[in-house]
Amino acid sequence: MPRRSITKALVIGASGHLGNAIVRDLLDRKYQVTACGRRSVVPANLSDLPLHYASGDTDTSGQFNEWIAGQDLVVDAAAPYPLNVFSPVNEAGNDPIAHAERRTRRLLDAVLRHKARLVYVGSFVTHVRPRTSAQRFQHQMMRLAHPYFEVKELIESQLLDASRRGLSVVIANPTYCLGPWDLRDRQLCTIPLLLRREIPSSISQMLNVIDVRDVAAGIVAALDAERYGEPIQMSGHDLYTGDLYSMICELGGVPRPRISTSASFALAGAYAVELMLGTIGEKTPLPAGGMMMATLFDYMVRGRELEKLGVTPRPLSETIIDAIKWYRQIGYC
Repeated sequence: MPRRSITKALVIGASGHLGNAIVRDLLDRKYQVTACGRRSVVPANLSDLPLHYASGDTDTSGQFNEWIAGQDLVVDAAAPYPLNVFSPVNEAGNDPIAHAERRTRRLLDAVLRHKARLVYVGSFVTHVRPRTSAQRFQHQMMRLAHPYFEVKELIESQLLDASRRGLSVVIANPTYCLGPWDLRDRQLCTIPLLLRREIPSSISQMLNVIDVRDVAAGIVAALDAERYGEPIQMSGHDLYTGDLYSMICELGGVPRPRISTSASFALAGAYAVELMLGTIGEKTPLPAGGMMMATLFDYMVRGRELEKLGVTPRPLSETIIDAIKWYRQIGYC
């Protein structure tokens, strides 16, 4: 189906890993892009792109309305993402779940007021379908122990409700993303940590890895196909963590970690450390939320939604090579 006449797109979280890939795909397709973020100066992964940059804070009253006025498409690639048990929202004295609910409501109100279409970048965790009683128990314990899962389920529920009331919204739920243009804190970036030999071991865990550029292409294809009001799982390559680490290290020219740790043991240790550090106001370098998410790949229901949208995931080696090149360019490894 040919793309509707959309010319102006607003990307919230445009300097984020996925947000940046979406910005670049939209620009390639001749959208007029306004990139939004908290930084007062244009971030490095946006500085050479032909776009308008608007700084601001989504928690500021009226910010969504100011940004969205006159836009045809809004991409929310900066929805609440509490990977730490002690998140910044908690530290401010607020409940992360209540914060996510209020933010999503303000966003939806502004999108509906200005009659724009919406893309929401969510998470594969809402596609998890535990099959056994042990898996269901584990999943429930994670939801009780960490706010990430309930936050993602709550936001998606709000969007689905808005869709039933007439909002045109694409809900994209990618798996574990790799690729170029990442500007997260270096301590959260697996590839440079491996190449600097700062990760001593791998965990025995199945993953699903997708290139950020393939997610961006899938999102635009979903807009073209008007795939509104249904969560779209965007998945790529299944492989074990150890195999992924070996591929990264081989392509990066360093030895791979020789030690393998069970996922359950690593998760328990990471969670205990995070709790202990949280009591003294410190943050862990290895958030337990990310490791909890990894364990859910074991009972994720895999689909072929990208292929149905006409997007074939690129070879994983290409993704890793381009990511290594980017991290070296910005001095991460």
